[in-house]
Amino acid sequence: MKVSKIKGTQDFFGKQIAMYRYIEEKARLTAKQFGFNEIQTPVIEYVECFKRGVGESSDIVKKEMYTFLDRSEKLITLRPEGTAGVSRAYVENKLYVEPGLKKYFYYEPMFRCERPQAGRYRQFNQFGVEAIGEGSFYLDADIINMGATFLDNLGITNYKVLINTLGSQTGRSKYEEALKEYFSSNIDSMCEDCKQRLVTNPLRILDCKVDKDSPIMMNAPKIIDYLEKEDVDYFNNLLSVLDKLDIKYEINQNLVRGLDYYNNDVFEFVVDDESSSINGSAILAGGRYNGLSKEFDGPSDPAVGFGSGVERLMILLDEKHLFDDYKIKTKVCVMSLGEENKIYALTLAKFLRQNDISSELDYVSFNLKSQFKLSERINADYLLIIGSDEVENNCIKIKNVQTKEEKFIDFKELNNIFNIEGKIYAYKK
Repeated sequence: MKVSKIKGTQDFFGKQIAMYRYIEEKARLTAKQFGFNEIQTPVIEYVECFKRGVGESSDIVKKEMYTFLDRSEKLITLRPEGTAGVSRAYVENKLYVEPGLKKYFYYEPMFRCERPQAGRYRQFNQFGVEAIGEGSFYLDADIINMGATFLDNLGITNYKVLINTLGSQTGRSKYEEALKEYFSSNIDSMCEDCKQRLVTNPLRILDCKVDKDSPIMMNAPKIIDYLEKEDVDYFNNLLSVLDKLDIKYEINQNLVRGLDYYNNDVFEFVVDDESSSINGSAILAGGRYNGLSKEFDGPSDPAVGFGSGVERLMILLDEKHLFDDYKIKTKVCVMSLGEENKIYALTLAKFLRQNDISSELDYVSFNLKSQFKLSERINADYLLIIGSDEVENNCIKIKNVQTKEEKFIDFKELNNIFNIEGKIYAYKK
């Protein structure tokens, strides 16, 4: 019986896994540049973590979570997003007792039971950051700046930044009532999800992907008209800082994001490239979520963050040829003439590897023709050739693949070529 991978999952190998690790490298570089420390939370949590954190009216909780009963009859959920778990960990481990802003990042798999499509999988990977403990539009601007820096580090430029404000609870409550009144007279012509959202969370109607371009949606009340002055001032101050940082953006008053914990500013980095297979898709998104930690019986601390989908970034890197120089690369290929010299090749490779020099050798062939094929396949920079004469005279034949220069060297020179300090290699006869 053939066993296949589960629908909506992927096997990463070759160029794909190299690209995945490359994005991780740039994510870690960006996190270091902005002073973030790594955090890792469990891939499984009690279902309450996401019901409290993400919101029971959200699509994630209602339709997309993988939830099951464990042996003790408790509901367990595979992690669908990162913020709720970090907030739970922040409270449970009393991380809030330390003074100052807490800055965390993660690069981990997430799971959602949704229809697979380009850049959207049931198991996907996300680079996320969470900054907890300070409420400042300067911080929000720097988080958006961090997102732009991350994409710049990857060489990705074909995107635009959309931004909006949801305000604090007082203004949003007034706005939700206005939306409920407006959509009530138009709801019959809208999708089934919107009909449910009208009752549970009218703000989420604005996030509808089915009716997003309909005149009904475009003419809906705008949240800016219902917010408190301090919320409007906060948003305008944020925009002013983004202007100073030379970060271009577009205000989209229908942008609400799909998670219930957001308040004040929300933002999305959206692919802006008609030639892209994921044009219009968000590749990085987030916002402020003050008070989420209170849902886990902790202090009502302010927080802001973002998440970026790795698979969509991989698509862009591939489409824009930003990872075309990928090759399986080994620095040295150690070659031996005759079976009696294979052990010397193996011990030389061991010496080089112990000194952080990537080395490979052919374990079954004893003629140079097959071993030259290996060196081409692995794109070796250097060939080190060992025959009986080399063993007898305690030397090595070295060839620089790029310059084609080849010569016999003693072991001391081998150390100099590869910047190896300390012990000098010698054949053990």
